[in-house]
Amino acid sequence: MLTIHDQVRELRAELASCALTRREHAQARSELDQLLALQARMDRATDALVFIKEAPPA
Repeated sequence: MLTIHDQVRELRAELASCALTRREHAQARSELDQLLALQARMDRATDALVFIKEAPPA
């Protein structure tokens, strides 16, 4: 199973170097946008769970 990062990398490579029809290009771009949005939501959720304490004064 591919990770989101792997899928994003593959889609970016496909969009950059493959001869796609307009429909294929639009589909790949849509999938890439959806994956990037999903990753952003996951990043925000992770950030909300992380609690970093400040170091005590020296």
